Amino acid sequence: MPSNLAGLAALLFAAVPGYLYLVRYERHGLRERPGAAREIAELFAVGTFVTLGTAAGVFVLAEYVPGLTSLDGVASGEAYARSHPWHLVRSGILTLAVSALACVALGELRGKRSGGSNWSNTPGTVWSELLKSPRGEADPEVHILMDDGTRVRGSCHMVSHEKDTYYRDVALHHPISIHRADERQPRSSEADYIIIPGGHIRLIQITTARTRGRN
Repeated sequence: MPSNLAGLAALLFAAVPGYLYLVRYERHGLRERPGAAREIAELFAVGTFVTLGTAAGVFVLAEYVPGLTSLDGVASGEAYARSHPWHLVRSGILTLAVSALACVALGELRGKRSGGSNWSNTPGTVWSELLKSPRGEADPEVHILMDDGTRVRGSCHMVSHEKDTYYRDVALHHPISIHRADERQPRSSEADYIIIPGGHIRLIQITTARTRGRN
């Protein structure tokens, strides 16, 4: 088998099960991913590990079931591939199918365990649910601490629903005050609206108006 074809097959056998694992995991679990690089690394790590384990099981099974490729056959190289092509095809299909099913089950298991609490797994839910104004009440007052020490206070107007918190911006509306780290007192802003980039937010404090009838 040519080296480029073998590399493509190895990529396929690792990527497909890993992708299915992530899909099933994200369906149940709350995942705030810091970036695509970590997600891709996790995808290939899980897919490769499960596929190698499945391939080892298929090699053992080949010692007892005819028509499958044994470890000795794979080690013999191109000569075995030319003389027993269907052994390789059957073993490859079996390995891919079993590893895919195993990754689906693993993703379901991990997802249900991480999502078994009262936490929601909908992207943006935590921010949007806390920052939106309850029915019949005023917009929540929001106090934001930014990564440079600046504190911004205002009434919540809108929050984006990006899955990555780095891009989940918060918009505040008048009255707005800004207290920079090097200033002794906050100063009022004449802006009607101000947008705080999610990547610069270190802490959010939220104060909601009390419902009538509560003490």
